[in-house]
Amino acid sequence: MKPVRLLIALVILAGLGGAVWYSEKHPPQPKSETKTEKIISTSEDQIRKIKIERQSGGGTMALEKGDDGKWRITEPKSYKAEDSSVNSMVSSLAALNADLVVNEKNTDWKTYGLDPGKLVVQISLKDGKQMKLALGDDAPTSSGVYARLDAGPRLFTIASFVKSSLDKSAADLRDKHILPFESEKASRITVATKGQTLEFGKAGANWQIVKPRPIRADNYAVEDLIRSVRDANFESVLDESEKPPAKYSFAAPFATFEAVDASGVHTLAIGKEGKDKDVTYYAKTSATPGVFKIASTVAEGLNKTLDSLRNKKLFDFGWSDPQKLEVRDGEVRLAIEKKADKWIRTDAGNKDLPSDKVQSLIDNLRNLSAKAYASDDASAQAKYGLNKPSAEAKVALDEGKRVERVLMAAGPEGKYYAARENEPATYEIEKSAYEDFQKAVGALK
Repeated sequence: MKPVRLLIALVILAGLGGAVWYSEKHPPQPKSETKTEKIISTSEDQIRKIKIERQSGGGTMALEKGDDGKWRITEPKSYKAEDSSVNSMVSSLAALNADLVVNEKNTDWKTYGLDPGKLVVQISLKDGKQMKLALGDDAPTSSGVYARLDAGPRLFTIASFVKSSLDKSAADLRDKHILPFESEKASRITVATKGQTLEFGKAGANWQIVKPRPIRADNYAVEDLIRSVRDANFESVLDESEKPPAKYSFAAPFATFEAVDASGVHTLAIGKEGKDKDVTYYAKTSATPGVFKIASTVAEGLNKTLDSLRNKKLFDFGWSDPQKLEVRDGEVRLAIEKKADKWIRTDAGNKDLPSDKVQSLIDNLRNLSAKAYASDDASAQAKYGLNKPSAEAKVALDEGKRVERVLMAAGPEGKYYAARENEPATYEIEKSAYEDFQKAVGALK
C-alpha cells in the first residue's frame, strides 16, 4: 500500500475511534419535548428531612428540622446547621423545575448515570410523604444534569446550579459560628487575657464594668466586643474528639470569654502556638466538642485594655436635651430652664436667652470627653484640684428624675481634670474643651 493511502486510512481510523469514544461519554439524547415543567412543588415549611447519598464516595449526609424550626445535621454526626445554606437547598427542592423533559418513557438509565444515580436526594415531608430525586451525568448539549424522580419512567434535566445547591457535605452545611449565644439576652460577660480579667454586667440597656472595679462602660465598645465573638466563624476543624490531644494546651490560654444569657453559660477558650508571623490560634467551646482553628482577628479582638472599654463621656444624657442647666465658671453662675420652647435664665429675672447659644453650651457638655484616666481613687481627686473645682455643670432631664453633675479644675502641670459627682474616677480633659466651656458660659452672661 502506498504511504499516502496508508496515512489516509490511519486518519479515518482515528476519527472513527474518537467518534466511538465521544458517543460513549456523551450519549445521544432521545427525542424530547422541548418544554419545562415543575418536578417538585411543595411549600418549604413542609420539608422536614433531607438525606443526600453520593455513590462515588463522600458518604451520606442527613438533615432534620426540629420542632423549633431549626435545621440540624444528623449524619454523619450531629451538628447545628447553618440556616442560610440549608434554606437555599430547601428552596431549590420545594420548587424544582425541569429544564427539559428528555423522554417520557425512558428505559436506559445507566447511559445517563442514573442507575442508581451519582447523587441521590431523599426528601421527607411533614405529612409523611417521601420523594427520591436522583441526579446523574451532565447533559452534553446544555448546562443541565440528567435527573429522575421516584424511580419513575421520565428522564429530564435540571439546571447545574440546582445540583450545586444540593451537592453539599456536612462540612459545607454545619454552622461555623464558634460560640452561638443570644447576645441580646446576655446579662454578664467575662473576658480574661494574660494579666487581667474584665467582667461586665448589664443594667437595663447599658453595660457596666464590674471587675476589676465598678466603672462606667462604653456601651458601643462592649457591644462590639460581644458581636466579634457572636459572629466569629471557625476556619477549620483541627480535632473533633471530646478530649482534645495534649498538644492543644488550654491550661494557660491566650484568652477566655464567657457569656451568660437566658439559656445558660457559654464559654470559649483560645490557645496560641508559634511566634511572630507564624502564629496559629485555636479554640474550644462549650457549644461543640473539638478544637477549631480561628482567625487572628477573633483572638486578638479579645485582647482589650480596660481603658479602651470605658465610657469617655463625662455626661450620659447623649442625644436627649436637658430641661434645666446650672453652670458655673469661677464666680459666674447661670441657672437656665426651658419653658414653652424658650430658654429662660431663671436667676436673672426670667431673662430670655438665645436658643442657639444655649444649644452651643449643651453641645459642649455633650461632647465633653476624657483624653486619659488620671485615677480611680476618690481620695486622689484633691490632688487634681477637684476638691475646689473652678467650674462645674449640672443638667436635669425627665422632669428632674435624671440629674448629672460634673466638676472641673485646672490641675498640676497645666493639665485640666474633671469628675462626676459621687464617683471616684478622675478624668483628664483637653484644655481646649475646658476653654470652650468657658466661652459658652460667657456668651450667655
